[in-house]
Amino acid sequence: MKIVVLAKQVPDTWSDRKLDLESGMLDRGASEPVPDEINERALEAALRFKDADADTEIVILSMGPEGSTKTLRKLLSMGADSAVLVTDPALAGSDMVQTARVLAAAVEKAGADLLLAGNETTDGRGGMVPAMVAEVLGWPVLPGLEEVRIAADGVSGTAQVDGGSLALSSSLPAVVAVTEKAAEARFPNFKGIMRAKKKPLATW
Repeated sequence: MKIVVLAKQVPDTWSDRKLDLESGMLDRGASEPVPDEINERALEAALRFKDADADTEIVILSMGPEGSTKTLRKLLSMGADSAVLVTDPALAGSDMVQTARVLAAAVEKAGADLLLAGNETTDGRGGMVPAMVAEVLGWPVLPGLEEVRIAADGVSGTAQVDGGSLALSSSLPAVVAVTEKAAEARFPNFKGIMRAKKKPLATW
């Protein structure tokens, strides 16, 4: 199985965030760039399946500036097999629709069986990109899962809704968006950090 995990470089969650007063956009140079924490939790869900099925391939996919490679290396050090960065100055400041179209095209090119993502990023909090990517791809989407169960032929999990919980399941291919309760991300060890330096990181 090939699992693609969406990732985004964001300003450090624990630092002060500032707006660029000229553009009205987030000043991404005002604090240390890091992988979004929710992406690490999505990656953990994929890694747990890979721990039980060594034939699984995990690819990190990100759309962002050229400088995003450092944060992608961190995700590679956690255990992902390779990473792809889609970058183009023309994509700077893209809205969610344009972002979803670009990511969907990259997912198709990568040839994924399953797409995992966080339910919302910590910098934008739009929370719609995973569902939009699913719509463009024509795949089912399982949104807001608090637990994820991946199998060779499908994926399932539980999402919280008003008044209770909702059990969701789908055959593959599918898109899954997880919440911060889905998994506690593992820390990279020294061996993983060293291996990450040699893992493939393509720029599209």
